[in-house]
Amino acid sequence: MDLPREHVEGLGDPWAALLTNPAALMQQVVGTVLSAGGSRPGWQAKDRDQEYMLMAWPEESPIRAAVVMRGKESGKLAPVTATPLLEGAPNDMTIEDLHPWSNGVEADVAACRNEGAHPLWFYTPFYFRDREALMTPGVRHTFMLAGLAYGLRRALLDDMSITDGPHFEIWAEKWLKEYPDKTRLDVPPLKIPLSGACVLLPSPQYTVYQLRAPILAIQESELSGEKVSILRLAFGLDTPEPLDLPIYAPAKVCKNYVPKEGDEIDAIIWLQGRLLD
Repeated sequence: MDLPREHVEGLGDPWAALLTNPAALMQQVVGTVLSAGGSRPGWQAKDRDQEYMLMAWPEESPIRAAVVMRGKESGKLAPVTATPLLEGAPNDMTIEDLHPWSNGVEADVAACRNEGAHPLWFYTPFYFRDREALMTPGVRHTFMLAGLAYGLRRALLDDMSITDGPHFEIWAEKWLKEYPDKTRLDVPPLKIPLSGACVLLPSPQYTVYQLRAPILAIQESELSGEKVSILRLAFGLDTPEPLDLPIYAPAKVCKNYVPKEGDEIDAIIWLQGRLLD
């Protein structure tokens, strides 16, 4: 049975993961972006009589605060949304589906890394710029993809038991053939070994995932005084095109755990991506 999922058109959770007190700090963050931030030609677009611009701060950092502005051509631009802007890793992916947000600026995108695989849903703040490309399914593009951790810890379990879903159905069919005198209610849980595994599972929100993976490398950064570790992970190493995925892990989310290269982690992440600028 497919997991019921929903699109959440809001960025409260990403900011809550990054900032100690987002309600008190967001106005300050937006003000800093507008006064000290900058833009690039590739972060601007025109559509009919509307102009759009994404501004970000700091100028050179793998993680930035960003504000998308919109207004009449040659007129004053006004803020529409504020988002964390994550520098991602390049992954060639095929567009499968699209959910534009009601503000016409942001969207959730579904794309596949490998042919026939389940698509990954990720948020993009550049729908205002990329809408024509994103609205065409079946086309392959290079996306800069990254994740932001909502929760993260050192992995605790060496195996996982599942009782539904497509993998369980395959297991149940095989088990019942081996034990024809048994019924569906007798089928035991499917145990999946997790040690060394790279697992990425969907959650009730389309752009949020649960994962288990070893840390391949670590880089340190910060945003607005908040420390952030950038963890390099990879998924689908046995596929033609593995997924390269940096995960931004704020210290406040990790709590007392300090990530180390080689550690296996459990995490809940929000995915963000954008076409190459």
